[in-house]
Amino acid sequence: MTSRTALHQVARSGTAAEATALIASGEDPGSPDHNGFTPLHLAAQFGNLAVAEILLRSGAPVDPQNTHSNTPLFTAVFTSQGHGDMINLLRAHGANPTLPNAAGQTPLGLARLIANHNVHQFFTDLD
Repeated sequence: MTSRTALHQVARSGTAAEATALIASGEDPGSPDHNGFTPLHLAAQFGNLAVAEILLRSGAPVDPQNTHSNTPLFTAVFTSQGHGDMINLLRAHGANPTLPNAAGQTPLGLARLIANHNVHQFFTDLD
């Protein structure tokens, strides 16, 4: 694991064009930082859908786990506040809603636990 790269920063608040340029210059779209956060974790956390799409199309793994075993989908559920575009994107790329983190919690379980219909609605196919 390394420290955060320029691609990690772009995933937080950059553009798809910036992400594309960094990946074209050799940055690894799935590179974890010292806490296991990949650029996709950060794009999911900060709702940067355009960069998340570029990362996934460029081969970033959809279910990498950070040091707490949280995946980008778990992060998206936790931070989505009802904005399901990121949840839908990750699920469309095969994100596993039943992959547990270190505490045994899953993205699906978290959606149920927080009892937020705006989040849970993106998992009704699993109920």
